[in-house]
Amino acid sequence: MPEEVVPSDSKYIPLTQQRFCCVPTCIQMIMLRRNISLLPAEFLGYHMGLALPKEELRYFWNGRTGLKPKAGYGTQIGKKQYELNTVFKNLNIPLRVNLVLIDNFNNFSQFKDYLINIEKEDKDVLVCYDWGTLFGADAHNGHVCVLDKVLKNDELRIIDPEYKASKWKVVKIKKMYDAMVFHGKDKSAGFWEFEVLKN
Repeated sequence: MPEEVVPSDSKYIPLTQQRFCCVPTCIQMIMLRRNISLLPAEFLGYHMGLALPKEELRYFWNGRTGLKPKAGYGTQIGKKQYELNTVFKNLNIPLRVNLVLIDNFNNFSQFKDYLINIEKEDKDVLVCYDWGTLFGADAHNGHVCVLDKVLKNDELRIIDPEYKASKWKVVKIKKMYDAMVFHGKDKSAGFWEFEVLKN
């Protein structure tokens, strides 16, 4: 019997991001799963306020730069004009997102119950968290991944679009909770639930 090369129960085809494009690349993975016509991640990112360090502009066709935003370089979906539902409407993408931010959970037990329910409902969900807290590093940056599966042993499997990372990662649910708490609701930490709109 051949060895399993990728998780056989994964719901998504992993895509790899251009630097600072984790949000649009994760959204592309959802679009691909739901048979929604893809748009370039750089295009989606631009409409989501993608802000780049000056030295990164050479890797983009027509990127924007400036002072480093509060939440860091990358998309700026916390600003009204770049809010995801506004972008989806403007670009005729049949998706709607509901942000279930970390402050919605009074404790870890509620957080864990939420994940169990999400798994049952088979929703498309992104996780927004602090990278350094999740992986025990000194660098603290916001990051977004696709929630692929809630596993046994209090673990999650996520799909990481990062270009220098394995695509499927298994992490402890408690570590994800701590990473979201650290990142905070003001930086959109939590779960981003997607639904496909009917015509």
